[in-house]
Amino acid sequence: FFALSRRAALHILATSLVAIPDKHAVKAATITRDAVRQCTTSSNPSTTVVTCKGFGLSNDGRVASCAADEACVGTSAVRNPSKYGPPWRPLSPMEATDTARAWRAVVAAVAEEPSLKIVEQDDNVPYLHAIGQSDVPVDGTDDVEFVLRNDGGVRLLYRSATRQAVFVYPLQQPIANQQSHIKRLAAIRARLGWEEAGLPADGKALDQEMMARYNIPTAKRFFGLELGGMKVAEDDD
Repeated sequence: FFALSRRAALHILATSLVAIPDKHAVKAATITRDAVRQCTTSSNPSTTVVTCKGFGLSNDGRVASCAADEACVGTSAVRNPSKYGPPWRPLSPMEATDTARAWRAVVAAVAEEPSLKIVEQDDNVPYLHAIGQSDVPVDGTDDVEFVLRNDGGVRLLYRSATRQAVFVYPLQQPIANQQSHIKRLAAIRARLGWEEAGLPADGKALDQEMMARYNIPTAKRFFGLELGGMKVAEDDD
């Protein structure tokens, strides 16, 4: 027997799977406490594409988090700051006090996004799921989800993720595709006219959620930040 390097082993595996999709779904990383991603893999000598459908609400009615190997931005990704996005909240007093009015505004803003098509909508939750063409790969699919909560104030939770992660040999990280999600979400929020709620410790309800769900007392302690910004020592002179 002889030892193979990780790179050599990956190359042998890739060349043995030329353009043959894996017929068996495999369990990937757990993305919430209640759900597990179901993924399939297809490979050729130069590229491996991992396709995962991580959309859908967890048992407690939340959007999923973001796995380390996927292009994703979401309000549940508190353990991965590079993929975390703060919830949104309405500026209008009428929307801030009327969940139905706020939800109608969200649906309208998403429906007007030219790159998305709403494929599922439940006004009772309220929740919607839209799909669109991804930037990477160009024939891939983005899943964009929104769920409106009113537990101490109206706020919108969301998750935007690309189903396909593309690995090009010999890279061991997928091709970057994060900015496309950030830009699309920013366009929807601008159309909606809502503001970001800030770090998860912004308000008692969000602070309690962080403690109950992740056993993290405050976002300040988790991120090492102060809500008013980092304090800088004053100059002596």
